[in-house]
Amino acid sequence: MSKQNQRPQNKSLLSRLFYFFPLQLLFVHLKKNQQLLLFWLLLFLAIFKKVGLKYGIPYLFLAPEYLGKISLSSFFIVGFAVGGFVTAFNISSYIMNGFRFPFLATLSKPFLKYSINNATIPLVFILCYSLKTYEFLTVNENLGALESFYRIASFLMGYVLFLTISMIYFLATNKSFEKIFGKELTKVLRAKGSGEEAAKDLLIKKNKWYRNKNYDKSWRVDSYFTGSFKIRATRACDHYDNQMLSQVFRQNHINASLFEIVILISIIILGIYREKEIFNIPAAATITLIFTMLLMVTSAIRSWIRGWTILVIIGFIICINQLSKYDNFYYQSHAYGLDYSNKVEYPVKANTIDALKVNQDLNQTIGMLEEWKKKVSPIDSIKPKAIFIASSGGGARAAFWSFLALQRLDSLSNGALMDHTIMCTGSSGGMIGTAYYRELLVQKLKQGLNPHDPIYKMDMSRDILNPITFNLAVNDLLIRTKKFNYDGINHWKDRGYVFEKTLIDHSHGYLDKKLIDYKELEEKAVIPQLIFSPSIVDDSKRMLISTLPLSFLCQYEKHSSENVDYLNLFENNNALNIRFTNVLRMNSSFPYIMPTVSMPTKPSIEVFDSGLRDNYGIKLTLKYIYHLREWLSANTSGIIILQIRDGLKDVPSIKRNPKKSIIDELASPFGSLYGNWFEVQDYNNDELFEYMKSWYSGKVDVLEYQLNKSADNYISLSWHLTNKEKQQILNSINIDDNVALENFIVQELKN
Repeated sequence: MSKQNQRPQNKSLLSRLFYFFPLQLLFVHLKKNQQLLLFWLLLFLAIFKKVGLKYGIPYLFLAPEYLGKISLSSFFIVGFAVGGFVTAFNISSYIMNGFRFPFLATLSKPFLKYSINNATIPLVFILCYSLKTYEFLTVNENLGALESFYRIASFLMGYVLFLTISMIYFLATNKSFEKIFGKELTKVLRAKGSGEEAAKDLLIKKNKWYRNKNYDKSWRVDSYFTGSFKIRATRACDHYDNQMLSQVFRQNHINASLFEIVILISIIILGIYREKEIFNIPAAATITLIFTMLLMVTSAIRSWIRGWTILVIIGFIICINQLSKYDNFYYQSHAYGLDYSNKVEYPVKANTIDALKVNQDLNQTIGMLEEWKKKVSPIDSIKPKAIFIASSGGGARAAFWSFLALQRLDSLSNGALMDHTIMCTGSSGGMIGTAYYRELLVQKLKQGLNPHDPIYKMDMSRDILNPITFNLAVNDLLIRTKKFNYDGINHWKDRGYVFEKTLIDHSHGYLDKKLIDYKELEEKAVIPQLIFSPSIVDDSKRMLISTLPLSFLCQYEKHSSENVDYLNLFENNNALNIRFTNVLRMNSSFPYIMPTVSMPTKPSIEVFDSGLRDNYGIKLTLKYIYHLREWLSANTSGIIILQIRDGLKDVPSIKRNPKKSIIDELASPFGSLYGNWFEVQDYNNDELFEYMKSWYSGKVDVLEYQLNKSADNYISLSWHLTNKEKQQILNSINIDDNVALENFIVQELKN
């Protein structure tokens, strides 16, 4: 007799609780279905901000955006997607575990009852999600209690709607024991007598393709929730034939397959029409759809091949990895506008740039400095102040902060700040904000707009993470479906393309230019020179990108330089024709969030975020000043190095923990170094400032305009900012040190 029927007549309260169906389902998940729980674990970690916080992934769930707003619609769509995930969880669980509970086959609407009893994990998630979302919306998005409640209610409506639709479908297609075999055959089998063997033989002949389950290993259940949420005792089912019970459960394979096909088609449709705003659903909903599909696939594989599951999945991953090496399956992100027909030999060997070329490039930069001097000091006897701006990286927070800082300081100085600025450099978001403010200066010359106008203040604070994540989920992780043409060359519309398109939209289209569009303006010192320094993945060097050649920053007498001059390397590849937003993206390509950019070299090299090597831009700034030190010393009254930092400069706090676990001991040497990577760069930069005193005799003021970001006031390193974070950045302008710096700069530029 199966365990299902080995039950004592007088059961204690503890026994009844232990063998209650919802609790037994939790046990079976923990013991048998860890891959199902993995997806739930990721969702729980996301809403509790334990995974992806650095990149803002939890915000996609706690404050989803649709059509640019955190609205009732955005929450409804996410709720609808979560309803699909829960349905997939119930289906997968039912297929994998239904045979362990054969009493289900004797019930009407078995899948409905299974789903009700399997609702413990989904209900806990919904409760936690509602509480964490309410907390997040009221604290971080400055929404009122009633507004937050409406959004959570909208989420629940979407969730319930999907469950209702799915249940209508499954109740119509999933059949109970009697509906499959008919009442007469059921009566025969229940009678345990005449005709039983004949009926079973007939069934086996008709359904040879069904595999028989081992019902001797069924799990004991004493009671369960009915469809009306009443508790009822289970009834014995050992008189039913195993072959027939198996068919009741395995009919769900077909229905589940259809459900999975619908999910896959939905993702493909979203990918095809992703550029239509109405189809650009919240990224959290897309991630949930991907989880739904993966959950269904892994559970189907587990159900079909059982013990071979891990081996098959490993084999599949190996095959995909091998296929990705072939041209038809290999996706590269290229620099838009750059000519890839002529590949350049790389690496650049030491001493390959002759002294004549180095002097020529240096003289061209000095020519630009002469134009700058004429602009800021018409009287030759008066030596002006020279300003160099270094903006640190840090995603959206750095982009917003650097723009605010430049707009504020330039406005207070009546435009003198940017007039006196020779060169700007930095990393990631800091350079995006800097580039946008500089572009507003260009637009001032073209159409007379006011770059100090507050209407531009919030442009760099707008969300970029949602469209990137959405495109990653529906396109980059699956089959890429669309290309676009730029200067006669087709490129994939990957998440890098979406990043640039979104950035152009946020900047009113002003940044949709090529690098060459800034060449004459920089040569004549109408606007400051920008130097970008994305890191080269393959050898950790830096590629210096500007409208002016920079070979003098890339050459040593005997040793290979860490810098590679972009214009000289790609002088035969239409280097200046590159799209400007592509340069911004190359300089701020967070690993995995955006694709690395492959360059036209032999062998091919890839570039990504400059923050890896010089997050604050100080190293490049000082090297630039070093090579121009003689001219600067003779023609300026002093140098101001303005650091726009996306956080407070302080000593890292040390957490005392004398008793470390084994894992802590193993992770400590690498984790601590990585966690303090930017502090290490600060130490190196401070040493460089000390060395500067030995080779530059002029006056140097090092100023730090700092964002009020600390451990207690953390702002995520992502392309999404909450309303609370935006306000925190806006308020940072008024901290005492920044106000003192503003007064100093205004006074210095008046003299």
